[in-house]
Amino acid sequence: MALKPTEEFTDEDDANLYKNAWNSFGISDVMLARFPEYKALKGKGSKFTVWEKREIKFWHYLAWFDPDFLRGSVELPGDMSCDLSDLVEEQDGKFYLRKKITERDCNRIIAEAFKLCASVVPIHRELMYNPETYEGQIEIITTPYYHPILPLIYSTNSARICQPGTPLPTEFSYPEDASAQVAKAIAFYEDIFGAKPYGFWPAEGAVSEDIVKIMVENNILWMATGDGVLSKSTPAGLPVYQPYRVDSDKVFGDNDPSDAMAVVFRNTELSDKIGFKYQLKTGEEAADDFIRSVIRFASPDEDRLLTVILDGENAWEWYRLDNDGKQFLNALYRKLSKLTREGKVITVTTAEYILGNPKRNVPPHPVSSMREIEPLWPGSWINANFDTWLGEPEENTAWEYLLTARRELEKSGIPRPEPASFSPPEGTKQFYAYRAWEEMYAAEGSDWFWWYGADQGAPGGDEPFDDAFRSHILGVYEFAKKAGAEVEVPNFPSILIGTPSTGGGTMAQSGNMVSVLFTCDATSVDVPDAIYIVGDKPELASWTPNKVKMHDDGTNGDEKSGDGIWSIEIKFPENTSVQYKYTNSGKIGVWSPGEEFPVANRQIFVRDDGSGKMLIRDTFGKM
Repeated sequence: MALKPTEEFTDEDDANLYKNAWNSFGISDVMLARFPEYKALKGKGSKFTVWEKREIKFWHYLAWFDPDFLRGSVELPGDMSCDLSDLVEEQDGKFYLRKKITERDCNRIIAEAFKLCASVVPIHRELMYNPETYEGQIEIITTPYYHPILPLIYSTNSARICQPGTPLPTEFSYPEDASAQVAKAIAFYEDIFGAKPYGFWPAEGAVSEDIVKIMVENNILWMATGDGVLSKSTPAGLPVYQPYRVDSDKVFGDNDPSDAMAVVFRNTELSDKIGFKYQLKTGEEAADDFIRSVIRFASPDEDRLLTVILDGENAWEWYRLDNDGKQFLNALYRKLSKLTREGKVITVTTAEYILGNPKRNVPPHPVSSMREIEPLWPGSWINANFDTWLGEPEENTAWEYLLTARRELEKSGIPRPEPASFSPPEGTKQFYAYRAWEEMYAAEGSDWFWWYGADQGAPGGDEPFDDAFRSHILGVYEFAKKAGAEVEVPNFPSILIGTPSTGGGTMAQSGNMVSVLFTCDATSVDVPDAIYIVGDKPELASWTPNKVKMHDDGTNGDEKSGDGIWSIEIKFPENTSVQYKYTNSGKIGVWSPGEEFPVANRQIFVRDDGSGKMLIRDTFGKM
């Protein structure tokens, strides 16, 4: 649209420009206030002239440029530069147009954006630290290729440790996919930078004992996560200002370096100061406060490593007194440089700290010398668990969709491509096989699961993420068919609860009915009358408690009369998501006495075990 003449805009173009959820006014109020003419256009709301629509698409790009480019010429690699000061001028910290915007200006702003994007990799490649030559300034790390929550790809049951009592989906467990996501990321990194990475940020800092082996096998030296994970790991009470050793075995005290790596933990206090606390401070005030906070950790008796990890895209656009955080960053680096010269605070990359740098008098801190954590707590930097991506009904249904597609892909016999390989020639069966696996890996990404459930909500609505996730799931089948596999493509309706035709996230795949036998062990509680089951389906009384009575009399699927294990057999369509819970001898419509988790529901995804049946074994009051 930026390159399309504005006078040719269609109604659809107009909707994308200023009406739809993700439109050209999707920018923070803090940033918008720095461009008064842009803000005035947003305030008008609609009925824009052609000239105004041209300005909207221009501002949409210009507002995201670093203010340095708006103030004058900035040198770029390859004898290029970027200078937008002929288009805007600064007055009292705000930018105004110098001229009436033309289509040529809109074309130019795209070209300038392209130049900056094309400069990102060369600049970082030039600054990369090389542990072998001790040259360079920054360490570039990577993350699993499609940003999956790696421990959950390894096994969703890892959440049983960090989320006890949370309803979980049918186990999704594909360690080979987790390994492929890591290997693909490393191959991509090496293709771009000409070297292998030393460090890894597992997506969302999600770690577990299980993934250590994958990291070690891929020659990763260190990884990072949140300090909440450290606080729950063993041994307890470890300080956040040290790196630690983790290995792939389950034995404490084994110091075999061949299966070990380092893990560093995000200092939440320092990181959140930059990310969230300095928005109302001047650059100098923020830098002084940060330096004071760092020096508090100093010790004359030992080296300490403080790890600052930002939620990168969120910080600078909210700095109200400091455009883009420029004053803060310049002041911080100036003060840190002075402290480094004085030998009080040494800035290092993590690989530099571990391997040492004699040119900067940084001694090595080998992984073998680090204190061991055994076991490493499974969790992410958010809540030290995985509840953002798993546990709510929508999230669990998404995992069931994923499992259905993954099983079909494996059943199809299409061989998995080498993770480090690149795409075969387009149009060949090998190409379509490659694409089927790529769609699978993409569907394993974390962001789809992030937006499902009530705990997160996109400002423009969750529908685009739901559509994207299901398009990847369907892509697995579509490319598998083109690769020669005989697969039936199911209908995967919207997972979003309340969306028309969702059926609660039920896949309309076939009319096959499955006999589900629910059993509830109530031997540890007094049962005056009976155990009842209630849920979100008419067969389960549509959430009216104490209507559907279970049996402990040897009938209706109950195995043994009077053993305290209550049973009921109910038929549901295959691939149906069912939410339910149990109550104990209450009156119809009254929840008490019931299970002691009023907010959470149990959930199953109906699957045929091959005999037309499915067995559920539950314990009253425990999930």
